[in-house]
Amino acid sequence: MDEKESFITENKNEFEKLLEQFIALKSVSATGTGITETVSFLEKLLQDLLKAQVKIVQTPGNPIILAKIAGQSDKNVLFYGHYDVMTPGDLKQWKTEPFKLKKSDGRMFGRGVGDNKGQLMAQILGLYTYLQVHQNFPYNITLFIEGEEEQGSKDLAPTIKKLAKSELKDIDTAFVVDGSFGADGTHVLRMGNRGMLAFQLSVETGTHDNHSGNLGNIMENPFVKLLRYLDKIYDYQTNTVKIPHFYDGVEMSNHQQFDWINRLPYDKESIQKQSGINKLNFDKETYYENLMFKPTFNFSSVKSGYMGEGVKTIIPHTASITIDSRLVGKQSIPVIKDNLEALLKSGLDSGELKLKYLGEEPPSQTTALKEQTEQVYQAIVRATGKAYIEPAMPGTVPNYVWTDILKVPVFTIPYANYDQHNHDVNENLTEKAFLDGIRISYELCAVFRKN
Repeated sequence: MDEKESFITENKNEFEKLLEQFIALKSVSATGTGITETVSFLEKLLQDLLKAQVKIVQTPGNPIILAKIAGQSDKNVLFYGHYDVMTPGDLKQWKTEPFKLKKSDGRMFGRGVGDNKGQLMAQILGLYTYLQVHQNFPYNITLFIEGEEEQGSKDLAPTIKKLAKSELKDIDTAFVVDGSFGADGTHVLRMGNRGMLAFQLSVETGTHDNHSGNLGNIMENPFVKLLRYLDKIYDYQTNTVKIPHFYDGVEMSNHQQFDWINRLPYDKESIQKQSGINKLNFDKETYYENLMFKPTFNFSSVKSGYMGEGVKTIIPHTASITIDSRLVGKQSIPVIKDNLEALLKSGLDSGELKLKYLGEEPPSQTTALKEQTEQVYQAIVRATGKAYIEPAMPGTVPNYVWTDILKVPVFTIPYANYDQHNHDVNENLTEKAFLDGIRISYELCAVFRKN
């Protein structure tokens, strides 16, 4: 057993106690509960364990934590994570108390343990392990810890722009630790991610609901009117988006990306079982092309009328639909928004239709050198024994701030298990994933070390 493994083994219980303290600090970004206490906890932890110079950057929302640690070269590497969590939801559906870390069958349960507190703590402890074994770092490190990721990172881009010519001006590489690795348990290196545009359409035809026996054929049904507007933007027969220029910038995989896809596992039965979907009728190539290189247009919420049991014969006065679209390649959010508004102009101008944007993040693709990509990939292999490279993450993280604002390559390395149930009840992180995250962070310290 080498020094790294000895140190991790000897300190495993202490590491879990730190995570337990972290989970107990609620840090719910939607309500602001526990944010101040969490920031204070992390500030002290980073100073005590890593001897970091810590700066709390105030934003219109929750603070960002910047921790700088000097290394032995002029290279500057940024590690990203976030300390905020989702609300726990229905407490009755939790098997454990959401803000009290509980171990069971090789897993640790608690709100935020997978997304993203366990992953963030593994980053910090991996750096701490490296520092204890080697006494110093081979390059300069900046820990960038956000507090609004679960609310769409609304203050992230403006803050990065402000810091780009000061605290972040020398950053030349970014590591983002968030998300879930493969369903088969193999860790992954992701070279990009899909973006997102979410919006809500709503129609109102009165001030209140009315009895259908009194005003049937008199009061217009808002859901029917909403369907007419939906027909302008989406073709249900062909499953294609009708917004002009929506597909501009969509690119299919290139030779290198196809090679990475070809090496990825694909077990249809396992994916169906873990995801709970009824059918999966794609071959491997089509499956990954759909996940990584094709945009989505998803109707995530429809609300209108009586939603309870039985029949309530009313004509609703409002109807709304929420749509989230995962964007890829060089799709342009401003272009899509302009054309969406033009398509719905008559309804928007008359006031009959309301359009509300709920979130937007551009897609991101890193252009790292092949040698650098291989170095990062091998670091994950050394830490865990095996790894894959994914051309793009199917989900959305705000990586565009690193590629588009700081202009640096970004590598996304998720530390959480595929079935972590983030944003759901009974969120969990396997003990192995937590320890492997510590090992990966340790190995990333050595990526750019000069021999």
